[in-house]
Amino acid sequence: MKILKAFINREKIKYFDRISMVSSFFNSTLGNYSRIYSFSRVTDSKIGNFTYISHQCIINNCEIGNYCSIARGVKIGLGKHPTNFISTSPIFYSLVNPLKKIVSKSQKFTEFERTFIGSDVWIGVNTLLADGVTIGDGAIIGANAIVTKDIPPFAIAVGCPAKVIKYRFSEENIEKLLSIKWWEKDISELESYLNLFQYEVDDNVINNLINSIK
Repeated sequence: MKILKAFINREKIKYFDRISMVSSFFNSTLGNYSRIYSFSRVTDSKIGNFTYISHQCIINNCEIGNYCSIARGVKIGLGKHPTNFISTSPIFYSLVNPLKKIVSKSQKFTEFERTFIGSDVWIGVNTLLADGVTIGDGAIIGANAIVTKDIPPFAIAVGCPAKVIKYRFSEENIEKLLSIKWWEKDISELESYLNLFQYEVDDNVINNLINSIK
């Protein structure tokens, strides 16, 4: 019965046609047309519109924007331990720990911080995001990366720890895209100039997009 409850609850039933039956979904919201695939776990999170969470992901205490692509095996919000205390064991600083033994009389360390992921973000396979980081709009995180610091908008970051290796567009065009925030527009409006989303970006594409949205 406990196993069954882990996969079936009121929140999940609300989105039953967009969440795999073998994924768990608790205290979270799922935006329009977004999907969660098999064997993933989403807890205490907010997921925007047109975003997918692929197979075997763990998403905890996180806000994810619109049009995001979260690949298989991505893990977000796993918690952290203090590195400057005498011990890293939660028994000494946490009121909730897997050992079921409470020594500390109060919570002495923030184990879980909210993670923020902007819109139109692509996170590659098996990437790990440390608690509390912010991933800017339009960023790309390469597969198997470990992200320990904030990633700027439209940056491409790879490695362990993840480092920015380049930006998707020129600084001027990034500023223009951030100013119009196309990802906040209604999909019916975007469909009217769909062709602009189907070619490599240059100054003309950006300017045409700006003029269309205005």
